[in-house]
Amino acid sequence: IRDEDDRARALAGLAPHLPADLRQQVLAEALAAARAIKDEDDRARALAGLAPYLPADLLAEALAAARASGEEWLRALALVRLAPHLPADLRQQVLAEALAAARASGEEWLRALALVRLAPHLPADLRQQVLAEALAAARAIKDEDDRARALAGLAPYLPADLLAEPLAAARAIGKEKHRAEALAGLVPRLAALGRPILYPLWADTLPVLAARTREDLLSDLAALEPVIAALGGAEAVAETFRAIQDVGRWWP
Repeated sequence: IRDEDDRARALAGLAPHLPADLRQQVLAEALAAARAIKDEDDRARALAGLAPYLPADLLAEALAAARASGEEWLRALALVRLAPHLPADLRQQVLAEALAAARASGEEWLRALALVRLAPHLPADLRQQVLAEALAAARAIKDEDDRARALAGLAPYLPADLLAEPLAAARAIGKEKHRAEALAGLVPRLAALGRPILYPLWADTLPVLAARTREDLLSDLAALEPVIAALGGAEAVAETFRAIQDVGRWWP
Protein backbone atom coordinates (compact mmCIF):
# COMPACT_ATOMS: atom_id res chain seq x y z
CA ILE A 1 0.00 0.00 0.00
CA ARG A 2 1.59 3.27 -1.12
CA ASP A 3 -0.36 5.73 1.02
CA GLU A 4 1.38 5.92 4.41
CA ASP A 5 -1.83 6.52 6.37
CA ASP A 6 -3.59 3.50 4.86
CA ARG A 7 -0.45 1.36 5.21
CA ALA A 8 -0.03 2.28 8.89
CA ARG A 9 -3.65 1.39 9.68
CA ALA A 10 -3.49 -1.88 7.76
CA LEU A 11 -0.27 -2.97 9.48
CA ALA A 12 -1.60 -1.99 12.91
CA GLY A 13 -4.74 -4.02 12.28
CA LEU A 14 -2.71 -7.08 11.26
CA ALA A 15 -0.12 -6.95 14.03
CA PRO A 16 -2.18 -8.38 16.96
CA HIS A 17 -2.89 -11.52 14.94
CA LEU A 18 0.75 -12.29 14.07
CA PRO A 19 3.30 -14.46 15.90
CA ALA A 20 5.21 -12.55 18.57
CA ASP A 21 8.52 -12.46 16.68
CA LEU A 22 6.87 -10.96 13.59
CA ARG A 23 4.50 -8.68 15.51
CA GLN A 24 7.29 -6.40 16.78
CA GLN A 25 8.70 -5.97 13.29
CA VAL A 26 5.29 -5.15 11.79
CA LEU A 27 4.50 -2.64 14.53
CA ALA A 28 7.82 -0.93 13.87
CA GLU A 29 6.91 -0.75 10.16
CA ALA A 30 3.48 0.67 11.04
CA LEU A 31 5.09 3.31 13.24
CA ALA A 32 7.56 4.23 10.49
CA ALA A 33 4.69 4.59 8.03
CA ALA A 34 2.76 6.76 10.49
CA ARG A 35 5.74 9.02 11.17
CA ALA A 36 6.29 9.44 7.41
CA ILE A 37 2.82 10.92 6.91
CA LYS A 38 3.28 14.57 5.90
CA ASP A 39 -0.18 15.84 6.83
CA GLU A 40 -0.26 16.61 10.57
CA ASP A 41 -3.93 15.71 10.92
CA ASP A 42 -3.46 12.29 9.33
CA ARG A 43 -0.20 11.69 11.23
CA ALA A 44 -1.87 12.48 14.58
CA ARG A 45 -4.72 10.08 13.83
CA ALA A 46 -2.35 7.32 12.71
CA LEU A 47 -0.25 7.61 15.86
CA ALA A 48 -3.35 7.61 18.05
CA GLY A 49 -4.62 4.50 16.30
CA LEU A 50 -1.33 2.71 16.88
CA ALA A 51 -1.18 3.44 20.62
CA PRO A 52 -3.07 0.33 21.90
CA TYR A 53 -0.67 -2.00 20.06
CA LEU A 54 2.71 -0.44 20.76
CA PRO A 55 5.18 -1.86 23.34
CA ALA A 56 6.92 0.55 25.71
CA ASP A 57 9.95 1.27 23.52
CA LEU A 58 7.78 2.13 20.50
CA LEU A 59 5.37 4.16 22.63
CA ALA A 60 8.27 6.49 23.42
CA GLU A 61 8.78 7.08 19.70
CA ALA A 62 5.07 7.66 19.14
CA LEU A 63 5.01 10.11 22.04
CA ALA A 64 7.95 12.06 20.60
CA ALA A 65 6.18 12.29 17.24
CA ALA A 66 2.93 13.40 18.88
CA ARG A 67 4.72 16.11 20.82
CA ALA A 68 6.21 17.40 17.57
CA SER A 69 2.80 18.14 16.04
CA GLY A 70 2.60 21.86 15.27
CA GLU A 71 -1.18 22.32 15.58
CA GLU A 72 -2.17 22.59 19.24
CA TRP A 73 -5.48 20.74 18.91
CA LEU A 74 -3.88 17.91 16.92
CA ARG A 75 -1.11 17.62 19.49
CA ALA A 76 -3.72 17.52 22.27
CA LEU A 77 -5.73 14.75 20.57
CA ALA A 78 -2.64 12.64 19.86
CA LEU A 79 -1.40 12.99 23.45
CA VAL A 80 -4.83 12.14 24.87
CA ARG A 81 -5.02 8.93 22.86
CA LEU A 82 -1.50 7.93 23.91
CA ALA A 83 -1.83 8.79 27.60
CA PRO A 84 -3.86 5.73 28.78
CA HIS A 85 -1.14 3.43 27.42
CA LEU A 86 1.75 5.17 29.19
CA PRO A 87 3.23 4.39 32.64
CA ALA A 88 1.35 6.12 35.45
CA ASP A 89 4.14 8.57 36.28
CA LEU A 90 4.38 9.71 32.66
CA ARG A 91 0.61 9.65 32.04
CA GLN A 92 -0.13 12.64 34.28
CA GLN A 93 2.61 14.70 32.67
CA VAL A 94 1.32 13.92 29.17
CA LEU A 95 -2.26 14.75 30.17
CA ALA A 96 -1.05 18.09 31.53
CA GLU A 97 0.69 18.75 28.18
CA ALA A 98 -2.49 17.79 26.33
CA LEU A 99 -4.55 20.16 28.47
CA ALA A 100 -2.15 23.04 27.84
CA ALA A 101 -2.22 22.34 24.10
CA ALA A 102 -6.03 22.10 24.03
CA ARG A 103 -6.40 25.40 25.89
CA ALA A 104 -3.96 27.08 23.49
CA SER A 105 -5.98 26.21 20.40
CA GLY A 106 -7.22 29.43 18.86
CA GLU A 107 -10.42 28.23 17.17
CA GLU A 108 -13.36 27.59 19.50
CA TRP A 109 -14.54 24.47 17.60
CA LEU A 110 -11.11 22.82 17.76
CA ARG A 111 -10.57 23.85 21.39
CA ALA A 112 -13.96 22.42 22.37
CA LEU A 113 -13.22 19.17 20.54
CA ALA A 114 -9.81 18.74 22.21
CA LEU A 115 -11.09 19.61 25.68
CA VAL A 116 -14.06 17.26 25.56
CA ARG A 117 -11.87 14.37 24.40
CA LEU A 118 -9.45 15.13 27.23
CA ALA A 119 -11.95 15.55 30.07
CA PRO A 120 -12.79 11.86 30.75
CA HIS A 121 -9.10 11.12 31.41
CA LEU A 122 -8.70 13.83 34.06
CA PRO A 123 -9.20 13.66 37.84
CA ALA A 124 -12.80 14.38 38.88
CA ASP A 125 -12.04 17.80 40.37
CA LEU A 126 -10.38 19.00 37.15
CA ARG A 127 -12.79 17.22 34.79
CA GLN A 128 -15.72 19.46 35.74
CA GLN A 129 -13.67 22.60 35.08
CA VAL A 130 -12.45 21.36 31.69
CA LEU A 131 -15.98 20.37 30.62
CA ALA A 132 -17.18 23.85 31.55
CA GLU A 133 -14.38 25.31 29.41
CA ALA A 134 -15.36 23.05 26.49
CA LEU A 135 -18.98 24.12 26.86
CA ALA A 136 -18.02 27.81 26.85
CA ALA A 137 -15.89 27.29 23.74
CA ALA A 138 -18.71 25.41 21.99
CA ARG A 139 -21.28 28.11 22.76
CA ALA A 140 -18.92 30.79 21.39
CA ILE A 141 -18.69 29.13 17.96
CA LYS A 142 -20.27 31.46 15.40
CA ASP A 143 -20.88 28.92 12.63
CA GLU A 144 -24.17 27.11 13.36
CA ASP A 145 -23.07 23.83 11.82
CA ASP A 146 -19.85 23.67 13.86
CA ARG A 147 -21.70 24.78 17.00
CA ALA A 148 -24.32 22.04 16.53
CA ARG A 149 -21.64 19.38 16.11
CA ALA A 150 -19.67 20.64 19.10
CA LEU A 151 -22.74 20.58 21.35
CA ALA A 152 -23.68 17.11 20.15
CA GLY A 153 -20.14 15.92 20.84
CA LEU A 154 -20.23 17.35 24.36
CA ALA A 155 -23.48 15.67 25.38
CA PRO A 156 -22.19 12.19 26.33
CA TYR A 157 -19.64 13.65 28.75
CA LEU A 158 -21.67 16.30 30.57
CA PRO A 159 -23.18 15.71 34.02
CA ALA A 160 -26.93 16.29 34.36
CA ASP A 161 -26.51 19.70 35.99
CA LEU A 162 -24.69 21.01 32.89
CA LEU A 163 -27.08 19.60 30.28
CA ALA A 164 -29.50 22.54 30.52
CA GLU A 165 -26.86 24.89 29.05
CA PRO A 166 -26.12 23.00 25.80
CA LEU A 167 -29.84 22.28 25.47
CA ALA A 168 -30.62 26.01 25.58
CA ALA A 169 -27.83 26.75 23.09
CA ALA A 170 -28.98 23.97 20.75
CA ARG A 171 -32.59 25.19 20.81
CA ALA A 172 -31.40 28.70 19.92
CA ILE A 173 -29.78 27.59 16.65
CA GLY A 174 -31.69 29.22 13.80
CA LYS A 175 -31.45 26.65 11.03
CA GLU A 176 -33.73 23.67 11.61
CA LYS A 177 -31.23 21.14 10.21
CA HIS A 178 -28.44 22.27 12.50
CA ARG A 179 -30.78 22.55 15.48
CA ALA A 180 -31.97 18.99 14.88
CA GLU A 181 -28.37 17.73 14.72
CA ALA A 182 -27.51 19.32 18.05
CA LEU A 183 -30.68 18.08 19.74
CA ALA A 184 -30.13 14.56 18.36
CA GLY A 185 -26.77 14.47 20.08
CA LEU A 186 -28.40 15.50 23.35
CA VAL A 187 -31.33 13.04 23.19
CA PRO A 188 -29.65 10.11 24.98
CA ARG A 189 -29.01 12.34 28.01
CA LEU A 190 -32.25 14.35 28.05
CA ALA A 191 -34.07 11.84 30.23
CA ALA A 192 -31.83 12.99 33.09
CA LEU A 193 -33.37 16.46 32.94
CA GLY A 194 -36.73 15.43 34.39
CA ARG A 195 -40.29 15.89 33.17
CA PRO A 196 -40.68 19.64 33.89
CA ILE A 197 -38.01 20.34 31.24
CA LEU A 198 -38.91 17.47 28.92
CA TYR A 199 -42.62 18.31 28.49
CA PRO A 200 -42.08 21.82 27.00
CA LEU A 201 -39.26 20.45 24.83
CA TRP A 202 -41.54 17.67 23.56
CA ALA A 203 -44.32 20.18 22.84
CA ASP A 204 -41.89 22.25 20.75
CA THR A 205 -40.64 19.14 18.97
CA LEU A 206 -44.01 17.76 17.84
CA PRO A 207 -44.70 20.41 15.14
CA VAL A 208 -41.20 19.83 13.73
CA LEU A 209 -41.80 16.06 13.60
CA ALA A 210 -45.16 16.58 11.87
CA ALA A 211 -43.47 18.43 9.00
CA ARG A 212 -40.91 15.70 8.37
CA THR A 213 -41.07 12.99 5.72
CA ARG A 214 -42.19 9.51 6.69
CA GLU A 215 -38.62 8.15 6.60
CA ASP A 216 -37.25 11.06 8.64
CA LEU A 217 -40.05 10.86 11.21
CA LEU A 218 -39.46 7.15 11.83
CA SER A 219 -35.76 7.85 12.28
CA ASP A 220 -36.54 10.78 14.61
CA LEU A 221 -38.89 8.72 16.77
CA ALA A 222 -36.34 5.94 17.07
CA ALA A 223 -33.77 8.49 18.28
CA LEU A 224 -36.30 10.09 20.64
CA GLU A 225 -37.34 6.80 22.24
CA PRO A 226 -35.47 7.55 25.53
CA VAL A 227 -37.38 10.83 25.87
CA ILE A 228 -40.76 9.22 25.12
CA ALA A 229 -40.01 6.53 27.69
CA ALA A 230 -39.00 9.14 30.28
CA LEU A 231 -42.28 11.02 29.74
CA GLY A 232 -44.70 8.09 29.62
CA GLY A 233 -42.88 4.83 30.20
CA ALA A 234 -42.75 1.75 27.97
CA GLU A 235 -46.48 1.97 27.21
CA ALA A 236 -46.04 5.46 25.72
CA VAL A 237 -43.34 4.12 23.40
CA ALA A 238 -45.59 1.26 22.29
CA GLU A 239 -48.60 3.58 21.78
CA THR A 240 -46.50 5.99 19.72
CA PHE A 241 -45.37 3.32 17.31
CA ARG A 242 -48.85 1.76 17.13
CA ALA A 243 -50.19 5.19 16.16
CA ILE A 244 -47.59 5.46 13.40
CA GLN A 245 -48.67 2.06 12.08
CA ASP A 246 -52.33 3.11 12.16
CA VAL A 247 -51.81 6.23 10.05
CA GLY A 248 -49.15 4.66 7.82
CA ARG A 249 -51.66 3.47 5.20
CA TRP A 250 -52.63 7.12 4.41
CA TRP A 251 -49.15 8.55 4.61
CA PRO A 252 -46.99 8.43 1.44
